Amino acid sequence: MSRHAGLRLSTAPTADEAGLIAVDEHTSIGCWVRGISAQDVEITVLDTSLVPDVFMLSSSALEPIKVCCTLWRTDEVIGARYR
Repeated sequence: MSRHAGLRLSTAPTADEAGLIAVDEHTSIGCWVRGISAQDVEITVLDTSLVPDVFMLSSSALEPIKVCCTLWRTDEVIGARYR
């Protein structure tokens, strides 16, 4: 992932894309998908504390919807791996 040494995207990041994180069946959080590789994704949200360790991510750049596991997080950025 781009923000943490040792966790790098395996391909060049894509351009910023709007996305949606499904926290549960009733709650979604808007996000920016900043980088996508075959296994990992880096996303930006206003408050990462609202995002669980496992979540569903949708974006026009990601099809189908991905189930993601958080690898690391800062206040506004999450690095995750697809399940």
